[in-house]
Amino acid sequence: MGKSLGELIATTNELSSLPSTTMQLMKLLDDETVEASRVLEVIEKDPSLTANLLKLANSAFYGLRRQVGSAREALVLLGNQTIVNLAFATSMGDVMRGPLAAYRLGRNDLWHHALGTALTATRLASQSGCKETRERAFTAGLVHDIGKLLLNRPLKAELEELPPECSFESLLEAETNILGFNHAEAGARLAEVWNFPSYLVSAIENHHRTPSDSGDENLVRAVSTANLVTCHLGWSGGTGAISEDDFWDSASGLGCEEKVLRELMAQLPGDLESMVNLIGETL
Repeated sequence: MGKSLGELIATTNELSSLPSTTMQLMKLLDDETVEASRVLEVIEKDPSLTANLLKLANSAFYGLRRQVGSAREALVLLGNQTIVNLAFATSMGDVMRGPLAAYRLGRNDLWHHALGTALTATRLASQSGCKETRERAFTAGLVHDIGKLLLNRPLKAELEELPPECSFESLLEAETNILGFNHAEAGARLAEVWNFPSYLVSAIENHHRTPSDSGDENLVRAVSTANLVTCHLGWSGGTGAISEDDFWDSASGLGCEEKVLRELMAQLPGDLESMVNLIGETL
C-alpha cells in the first residue's frame, strides 16, 4: 500500500521546510496592514533577494516611470503587498528549478511554466479591476503546481503508468489511480503544511476546476486561465500540447473573451523571455 499524503509530505526531506527568508515573507503575505519597515527588515537581510527584487521592479512588466535603486523606493512606487508578493515569488525559485523525471520535465521546465502562468495570471487579474486579486495573482500563478514537486518521487517508480503527452484530465486521473490523490490536492496539502495563506491554498487546489466550484473565484479564474494559456503555448508543466479546439472549449468554460486571450497569447512569449533573461536561471 502506498503512502498517505501526510506520510509523503513528512518523508520528502527536500520539501520538509522552506528557506527562512521565504518563511518570513510568507507570514507577511496575508497581512494587508503590514508596515513598510517590517517588509524592508526581511528583504534587506538577503542581498541576493534584494538584487533580484529590484530587477523585477525595474522590468518593463511593471512599467515604472523611473528606475528604482532600493527596496524602499520599490515599496513606495509599487506598494507593500506587491513587493511582498514579488519577493516571495523570487525566493521560491530555488525550490522550483529542478528536473521532474516523473513528469518528463528537465531543469527549469516547471519554473518556466510557473513563470508563464504567473505573468499571464497577473495580466488577467489587472483586467478584472480587483486590486486584491491583482496583488495575489503573480504568486498564486507561480506556486499553483507545487504538488508536482511532492509527487515526483513516488511517481517515478510508476512512470510507465503515467501517460506521456496527456491532457489535464488524464494526468489527474492517472495520478489519482497510482497514488490516491493528484498534484492539485497534494499541492494544497503541502501549502497548508508550509502555512501558505488560505487564498494560495485555494488557488493551488482548484487550478484545474471551474471557478464556480471553489472559493476565491477571481483568483482561481485568473490562475486556471493562465495555466491553460501557458500550456497551450508550449510551456506545459508536464502535460501534452493542447489542441486549438480543446483550448477554446476550455477557455470558453472559464468565461474569458477570445480577444483578451489572443492578446495574452501574443504577449506571453515576450514577457516570459524578458523575465527569464532578467532573473536568469540562478533563482
